[in-house]
Amino acid sequence: MNTNLSWSVVAIAVLLTAACSTIHPIEEGSSSVRAIYPLGGTPRTPRAPPGSGTQCPPGGPPKTCVIAVKVIDADCRPGSVVLDEYVVLPEIGAKDRIEWRLPPGYHFCTNSGDGVFLKDPNAPQDVFEHNPRPHCSDTFEWKRKRGDRRDYEYYLRFRSASNICVRDPWMRN
Repeated sequence: MNTNLSWSVVAIAVLLTAACSTIHPIEEGSSSVRAIYPLGGTPRTPRAPPGSGTQCPPGGPPKTCVIAVKVIDADCRPGSVVLDEYVVLPEIGAKDRIEWRLPPGYHFCTNSGDGVFLKDPNAPQDVFEHNPRPHCSDTFEWKRKRGDRRDYEYYLRFRSASNICVRDPWMRN
């Protein structure tokens, strides 16, 4: 066996591993999603929602809470996806749907794994229902099945022609 070739392969593997670990730093609240909610358990590092929250923005279709998403850096670097960090939803009779709207050039492509997801895999299954569209869309919708006045951390995953963007805010149902 050629020893120089073996060392070259090892060197390349080490460089690739080092490069991959520095390309996407793992930070809570940024472009990566950390599994802090173990399946069947409680969060390893409990996080509280920031502040007292913002009431569901006015406007939009009747009975729908519309959350506008802005992107201030096309590369979707940490901090470049901007939306209300903590939205407090009204009683379910007033707003029974939540809709996230993306800016032009961005889409939720559900067939590619995009959408809006609860971070806690142990969250009750009877609170929200995803209403994904079969193709790429600039909106994503949840139907509220019941109100429970609990706080939920969630994350958005969407894309442009060249980047995937992720953000993890909160809501009170």
